[in-house]
Amino acid sequence: MGSDVVMHLLLGLAVMLQPPAPLEPPAPPAVPQASETAPSPPPRPVTYRITGTRVAIGQDVTIAADEEILDGVAVVGGSLRVEGRLREGAVVVGGDIHLLPTADVPGDLVLVGGTLVRDPGALVTGSVSYVSLGQWSRSIGLFDWRPRLGLGEATRWLSLAATVFRLALLAALMLLVLLIARAPVARVGRAAAAEPVRAAIVGLAAEVLFLPLLLVGCIALGITIVGLPFIFLLVPLACLLALAALLLGYTALACRLGEWLEDRLGWRPRSAYLATALGMLLIVAPTLLAKLLGVAPEPLRLAAFAVLVAGVVAEFLVWTIGLGATLMTGFGRWNTAPPPLDARV
Repeated sequence: MGSDVVMHLLLGLAVMLQPPAPLEPPAPPAVPQASETAPSPPPRPVTYRITGTRVAIGQDVTIAADEEILDGVAVVGGSLRVEGRLREGAVVVGGDIHLLPTADVPGDLVLVGGTLVRDPGALVTGSVSYVSLGQWSRSIGLFDWRPRLGLGEATRWLSLAATVFRLALLAALMLLVLLIARAPVARVGRAAAAEPVRAAIVGLAAEVLFLPLLLVGCIALGITIVGLPFIFLLVPLACLLALAALLLGYTALACRLGEWLEDRLGWRPRSAYLATALGMLLIVAPTLLAKLLGVAPEPLRLAAFAVLVAGVVAEFLVWTIGLGATLMTGFGRWNTAPPPLDARV
């Protein structure tokens, strides 16, 4: 009994003599983590500026963020940029549609030969219709507004067909000139052969000054009220005279070149029609060859551009010299060079 009491006293004394345990510092307060949420899109404007129909050809159209189009939008040869509201939809031909985050399009969209670029925040409740028509692009340089349509390999064949059609139409017009103006054709051809440099200078001056002089004439007539009706007669009449001068000069120079080719080959058919056909074939040969090389296999296409440039230069010189010779002879009414001894029939 006494030993138990002593044991309890010793255990209590041992507990009292132990060093106190170090106190742990309190845990720091938890820092709230920032929520990783995506930034909210910009608020849509509550009120809109109401505008009507928008139609554009050859240029881009932008619908501002505070603008609402009540009627439809039609764009040809340009792109459409939508930041506001498009109630009745839009039709875009040869361009793209850009829908920004603030765009609201309840209407339908029709896209012909372009691309739809849509921001995820854009609201489109109408339908979107695509019409594929080759590869549309915008040309660069002076004609930046003009849309271009690429149809792949078919483009080369269409270009060849267009050239053949143009030459066939030109040949028909030249035949008409020969039928109604045989003598003027001969006079213009002799003038072009006698003074080609002078004819080229006169023709180039006429080509450069035609539009400015026509514009000055229209302004002069428009100053007076009496002259206003004559503007509608001046413009088509001037264009018809210019076309007649160009055709007469081209036909005359083609006939003269055909006669020269016949003399070189030793032919004496004495036919103005055959001579004109030969001369025309000689003039358009580079252009026609370039178009044929364009549809040939790939190694032959490399020379097509150089041949085409030569053909364009040759045709331009013939048109210019022929126009100058036509003006020098007063549309073939008088001679500037002596007639040959053996006139063709």
